[in-house]
Amino acid sequence: MTFLCYLCSNMRNQLFALALLAALLLFAPGCDRVRASLGKPTSADLAVLRQAKEAREQAVRDSIAAVEAERERIAAEEAAAAAAAESAVLRRYYAVAGAFKDSTGVQIYSKKLQENGFRVRCFDFKSGLKVVCVEGSDSLDVVRRDMAAIKKLGLAPTDPWIYNTTQKLHKEI
Repeated sequence: MTFLCYLCSNMRNQLFALALLAALLLFAPGCDRVRASLGKPTSADLAVLRQAKEAREQAVRDSIAAVEAERERIAAEEAAAAAAAESAVLRRYYAVAGAFKDSTGVQIYSKKLQENGFRVRCFDFKSGLKVVCVEGSDSLDVVRRDMAAIKKLGLAPTDPWIYNTTQKLHKEI
């Protein structure tokens, strides 16, 4: 019997201690105090960690975007350099699709030819005319074929003709 009384009194003390601990936890000023006493990070610590993680992720996204932008810039520069190098190469013959006094006519007509799949090159002649040519070649047969295509589509304001660059009618590039 004494053993039972001793057991019951200890259980009451343990139950009382548990109830007291539960009440303290419920009425404690916040979870942060409990977390801090247990050695865990508080909500302020977690917020700082979350902000640091977001900053690292944003830095990674920014660096990826910068690399992609640099890659696009380099590709555009290479394409521009290739186009400039190709346009700087002077072929012997060109199919002249039209000649204009002003640059607006050249722009409109060049755009029309490009929309129909032609590669366009423009020359400024020494006489003051601006000439719109189609894809030059060193082969006269290729240029004749281009002339026939322009005639067939009815794109030329006048009959196309062949310009031989050895005549040096154009201004130097």
